[in-house]
Amino acid sequence: MIERIVNLSFARRGVVWLIFIFAALYGGFSWKQLPLEAYPDIADVTSQIVTQVPGLAAEEIEQQITIPLERALLATPAMHVLRSRSLFGLSLITVVFEDGVDGYWARQRLKERMDEVDLPYGARAALDPYSSPTGEVYRYTLESPTHSLRELSELQQWVVIPRLKKAQSVVDVTNFGGLTTQFMLELDPARLLQYGLTLSQVIDAINANNSSGGGSVIDRGDVSYVVRGVGLLRSLDDMGNVVVKTSDNGTPILVKDLGQLTYGNVERRGILGKDDNSDTLEGIVLLLKDANPSKALEGIHAAVKELNEKLLPPDVKVVPYLDRATLIERTTHTVGKTLAEGMIVVTLVLLLFLGSPRAALIVALTIPMALLLAFVFMHHAKIPANLLSLGAIDFGILVDGSVVVVENILRRREAQRDKPLTPRDAISATLQVARPIFFGMCVIAAAYLPLFGFERIEYKLFSPMASAVGAALVGALAVALLLTPGLAWLAFRRPRKIFHNPVLHFLGERYDRFLGAAVGQMRWLVGAVAAALVALVLLAGSIGRDFLPYLDEGSIWLQVQMPPGITLDKARDMADELRRATREFPEVSYIVTQTGRNDDGTDYWTPSHIEASVGLHPYDQWKSGLNKQQLIAKMAERFEKLPGYTVGFMQPMIDGVQDKLSGAHSDLTVKVYGQDLSEDRRVADEMVGILSKVPGAADVAVDIEPPLPNLRIDLDRAAAARYGINAADVAQLISTGVGGASIGQLYVGERSYDMTVRFAPGTRSNPEAIGALRLAATNGAQVPLADVARISTTVGQSVIVREGGERHILVKLNVRGRDLAGFLKDAHEALDTQLQYDHQKTHIEWGGQFENLQRAEARLLVILPLTLGIMLVLLFGEFGNLRQPLLVLGVVPLAMIGGFAGLHLRGMTLNVSSAVGFIALFGVAVLSGVLMVSQINRLRREDGLQLREAVLEGASSRMRPVLMTATVAAFGLMPAMLATGLGSDVQRPLATVVVCGLVSATLLTLLLLPSLYYVIELRAQRAAERKRRRAAERGELDDEDAAAVTTSAAAERMAP
Repeated sequence: MIERIVNLSFARRGVVWLIFIFAALYGGFSWKQLPLEAYPDIADVTSQIVTQVPGLAAEEIEQQITIPLERALLATPAMHVLRSRSLFGLSLITVVFEDGVDGYWARQRLKERMDEVDLPYGARAALDPYSSPTGEVYRYTLESPTHSLRELSELQQWVVIPRLKKAQSVVDVTNFGGLTTQFMLELDPARLLQYGLTLSQVIDAINANNSSGGGSVIDRGDVSYVVRGVGLLRSLDDMGNVVVKTSDNGTPILVKDLGQLTYGNVERRGILGKDDNSDTLEGIVLLLKDANPSKALEGIHAAVKELNEKLLPPDVKVVPYLDRATLIERTTHTVGKTLAEGMIVVTLVLLLFLGSPRAALIVALTIPMALLLAFVFMHHAKIPANLLSLGAIDFGILVDGSVVVVENILRRREAQRDKPLTPRDAISATLQVARPIFFGMCVIAAAYLPLFGFERIEYKLFSPMASAVGAALVGALAVALLLTPGLAWLAFRRPRKIFHNPVLHFLGERYDRFLGAAVGQMRWLVGAVAAALVALVLLAGSIGRDFLPYLDEGSIWLQVQMPPGITLDKARDMADELRRATREFPEVSYIVTQTGRNDDGTDYWTPSHIEASVGLHPYDQWKSGLNKQQLIAKMAERFEKLPGYTVGFMQPMIDGVQDKLSGAHSDLTVKVYGQDLSEDRRVADEMVGILSKVPGAADVAVDIEPPLPNLRIDLDRAAAARYGINAADVAQLISTGVGGASIGQLYVGERSYDMTVRFAPGTRSNPEAIGALRLAATNGAQVPLADVARISTTVGQSVIVREGGERHILVKLNVRGRDLAGFLKDAHEALDTQLQYDHQKTHIEWGGQFENLQRAEARLLVILPLTLGIMLVLLFGEFGNLRQPLLVLGVVPLAMIGGFAGLHLRGMTLNVSSAVGFIALFGVAVLSGVLMVSQINRLRREDGLQLREAVLEGASSRMRPVLMTATVAAFGLMPAMLATGLGSDVQRPLATVVVCGLVSATLLTLLLLPSLYYVIELRAQRAAERKRRRAAERGELDDEDAAAVTTSAAAERMAP
């Protein structure tokens, strides 16, 4: 089959070239259509159910909102984990679904179950926008030297956000900071008492005078008129002129007589600061999940340009500070740089080996052709171009097939120096290596197939790489067998001076001498194999283990905890101090602090928490000589000097992923489960002290704020009954008069604003003043709140966290400066020996990267044997027996010596990225073995050489192609191994394993494989002879076979 295809493509080479030209053009078109991104979206399908009930404390939110919703959601199909947070006025339930679940299907299942729950207080549970935890693609501030914060907030709400939402694939734009304008009446309780009015009467009067009505249609002659009754309030003056009551003497009592009308704002839950500006606002643009980020960012940039040039006042500007396009550009630059360097290095290495620019260019042509064919596949398979799908492609591996074909045709050219090469010579030279190339490249491609067996984060990271590399290998194989033979024949058909590489000639002589001495020497062979196995065990046993390398996003995300219970103003002052300390570092380009919750109240933070985005200048502009990890260490030292701050270091995208994955903004979490939250907190506090002492622990803290002081108002039902006052009257007084809940909407053109009626600040600032607020009894008397309710100060939970229907306290921590597996071993031992708690009432679970590491290691234990199994099947198809495939695969574990040594030398750990490097290494190592064993078999089969002669001749003739394929594969990834640009952290472990592993793999293939082949085949030959001899003794062989037995026995006696 392979022979027919090669013959046909050579005979019809003009048609084949035309097909490749059209395929390359279509590949270029496909490249233009590919979505560009920095990293794959590694987040699971998640949804968040948000329910706001202003005024309810955390315990009431949990009891009345969260638990009923949880019970309805627990039976949701394909749900992986259910997690919730209940806090003041807000219930947040996060649902993480199993891998592969369609997001829209999952949201529909959630909606069905949410609709089954009737919540009190008219509360409505809503789903968050359909985005990803990594979907924050654009953050900006709105800046102006002349406009006030209120004016900027109005422009943000009614101009900027609507325009950005029109951009393609933008699912939502959220605001943080600024002022949300309200039309507010600040009531004076003394005037209410003077006029004999209550809060509810004022609210009813305003709402009764804020409505419109329709009167159908009336006909006047031939014309119909729509009847409209317009009674909506339009301004503060309209609100002020509403009549609440008419006095006994007929004088109307207006709303404006009862207090002060003002443009107020929703009570601020959060404040945004940027650099020297302590109070500004920002917008956060969310990308629709699975949308093309590069296309979406084009639309966002166009919208921002239109806003800055046309829609906003001249001195108001949208100023981006976190733009995913910057990350994409920097990682694309890193990938492009390493790919270009790899292509150049591979071409130069080929030129040095082959000595012919024509040969080098023919082989190098494989690289663009294979990539273009891969782009076609990626376009139709909807695989985006990113750091992993393209950055891990080794050009050296792609050209291996073409290298062997061109080298064999060159060898034929060298053998026929004075004769022109005929097409039959080129075809014959190609067919000699076609089967080994085919099966060898299939083995390399098969090595990547098990990556599809990964799960969750590691699957999303590395399956695009497996697809892209697999497609590129198929393209490279097609080029090697269909395109290269014809081009090589055209280049070398006429006699020409042959280039002799003196280094290769020298190595060849020494190699022949070594083979002559080593082949058949069992003592040397056993010693070498034993030494290699010992080295492998020592290196593998001492390597550290992690889940993933550091996925650098080019910026830093801080999670800062301050003393619990502080006011928003105090938190703003502390945020100012944090920004000043951060800007002392010249590597920092900006810092933006988000203190407290966002405007719509869907964040679960309190004023005691800051999230800060820290921008960094490009690394090549740093004059300090620091790298990012060293900068983080210095920043941590500086922040430790600030009293009252606990600072954790993360990155923007991975922070959102970790929040959804483990419920905390950190690499690792420890969850303390139990119904007694005070005991859980004691255990968690003790755990923080223990874990902080474990080497490598960083940013260790309890992630749940401690209980905070509450002002509790308990209805005295007996007293309320005497006055005819019910609980709803008290609730309205508290939620509206004190809390500022909206009573209705006021429309101004296309804009709408909340109306609120609230007691003046001085009359609701302490328990005594609140107790003096009046309620109306059934007899018209004004009754102080204190007469019908008990007002007391107490302590209540600030946040209640649940997972799987159980309460727990979270301890968060990061690991810096050591491997994850080693840290976890020490941490488990420390907790087991030092932490005291009741194991029946309380239990502890680890989460975060610990879960990922366990899952990835478990999958690798399945994937690596599966990889070797697939290779064994393919090699069996090439060799037709099991001993030779097992021989070739036996070299694979020994090839890992160089990979482990490289990781040790560079201070790296064994993680998913380096494990993928080992999988790629297996494929390349097997290709070298296949080439050598196939050549020895061919010499024995076709040329009739004896075993020892075939081994010596075959190994010698394959030295150059084995060295070439290994060298170009190693040098092809050398730029990625040495890269330091943004995004190179994922490439470096993989490339280090392949480059260093190929050194040991090549040495073992050249030095050990021939001797192992000789020993194994000699034993097989002797076993076959003994079998034949026994058959001859029984008279089961004819004379011809018996003669063959005699000849083989004589050869056996001559073998060493």
